[in-house]
Amino acid sequence: MTPLATGMNDSTDLASRTVAVVGLGLIGGSLVRGLARLPDPPRVLGASPDLGDREGAERQPGVVAVADAADVVGEADVVVYATPMHVILDLFPVHAGRFREDALVTDVAGLKRPVLDVARQVGMAGRFVGSHPMAGGEATGFDGGRPDLFQDAQVWLCADPPLDPSRSARLEAFWCALGACPEWADPDFHDRLMVQVSHLPQLVSNALALALESAGVAPADLGPGGRDMTRLAASSPGVWADLIEHTATDAAKLLRELGSQVGELAARLEVGDVEAVSELMDRTRGWIAGPSDPAGRSSP
Repeated sequence: MTPLATGMNDSTDLASRTVAVVGLGLIGGSLVRGLARLPDPPRVLGASPDLGDREGAERQPGVVAVADAADVVGEADVVVYATPMHVILDLFPVHAGRFREDALVTDVAGLKRPVLDVARQVGMAGRFVGSHPMAGGEATGFDGGRPDLFQDAQVWLCADPPLDPSRSARLEAFWCALGACPEWADPDFHDRLMVQVSHLPQLVSNALALALESAGVAPADLGPGGRDMTRLAASSPGVWADLIEHTATDAAKLLRELGSQVGELAARLEVGDVEAVSELMDRTRGWIAGPSDPAGRSSP
């Protein structure tokens, strides 16, 4: 992890800046809300084709929102793409020549390698640094956002070399001002990890919800544990479709491995081997309680 520079935990570096947020859904809306409420807020420009999201953004202090992102990306010191990944990949070739010379461009997509590759292809490699905040929820639209969404949230930062040190420092400062905890990682490591810790839980939640529905269980019948396990099943397919498309093979492999674990658990239950089930529970309980520091993180 890269140490953060002294003083980057406040909003002073942003006060004289203009930030453009492209996409005003849950994440983009939370960015706009959070930026607008900083003690020394930057000028905030939002962009979304959705009228309701634009109206919500313009209810925030000092925020201006437009329909076409091309109208604002050239005015900003910092540009954040907060749309589904396939939209980012479509917009980069269109916007590549519009940015200010010293602009920092980032995104919030759940995978980093596809975005970094397109950024390089369209000549944005020197100014683009990927971000992935580990924050969100099943809510959608601007009204689903909240100003404290990124408070204490881990934010992965990924880039291909060579990286301008000033841009990396500015991006760290940006996320720290919102209360987040940025950490650098190799983009390929990041993407492999996300299949395990994000995509797999999402798909398992979908599968569990489908199994419960098929068994005639209603959401109102669920207890706290059931609600926790199925919360992700309410997530928007539009957010997940392109992520899963890029990781389908790896996700399928993990689902098969999980199926093997579930099958083994079922086999133990069928013969009444409660001791084996208890041992499994004790093992997983220890895993949850124990420390974890996976290898693969890096500095820019």
